[in-house]
Amino acid sequence: MDLDTTRKKNSYQKIIEDFQNNKIDILVGTQMVTKGLDFDRVNLVGILDADSLIHFPDFRAHEKAFQTFTQVSGRAGRREKAGTVILQTSSINHPVIGKLLQQDYSGFFHTEISEREKFHYPPFYRLISITFKDPDAGIASKGADRLFGKLKYFIPKEQILGPESPLINKIRNYYLEEIILKFERNKANLPAIKFKIKEAIDKVLAETAFKNSIIVCDVDPV
Repeated sequence: MDLDTTRKKNSYQKIIEDFQNNKIDILVGTQMVTKGLDFDRVNLVGILDADSLIHFPDFRAHEKAFQTFTQVSGRAGRREKAGTVILQTSSINHPVIGKLLQQDYSGFFHTEISEREKFHYPPFYRLISITFKDPDAGIASKGADRLFGKLKYFIPKEQILGPESPLINKIRNYYLEEIILKFERNKANLPAIKFKIKEAIDKVLAETAFKNSIIVCDVDPV
């Protein structure tokens, strides 16, 4: 069960019904199988390549991994018979795995929230993501550096991450470079900062070298 096999009308429901009616013994799928499904006879759940979720380059990675592992584990043993969960990982001593095995939600929360505060991430700080796009990879890199040079005049350098190429660095023939800005919640004058950011962006895009470039801002990116 994945995006490709459920494109047609009712295809998702047919897979679910076939599994429920014993026409399918093993269901392999993406994260879409983790939520909202309740089957009587599922007694084994396997989570493959858990490390890809745990080590994903996003400050919410541990939260999303813990949530996903907990949800998919809940698909096994939902009736009178106990279920088994097998998790594939090379990070057996990772804190997320430890808290998962202990089913220690409270402990996970307190660890995660202290990390967020320490490294200036939500909910303690607000983020603005700026993506520089250009058909030429070199121009995209040069443009992002140029924008960084203007931003650092009114934003402390420790509040700027990047510029750097994202994990997927090319979409629809545009190369991408990202800059993340951090601002302490309820203390920063966000309207004034947004105005200055717009000014910096307009100045960069006005340069001939970046005539084909696009700059996209996302406040509080999800």
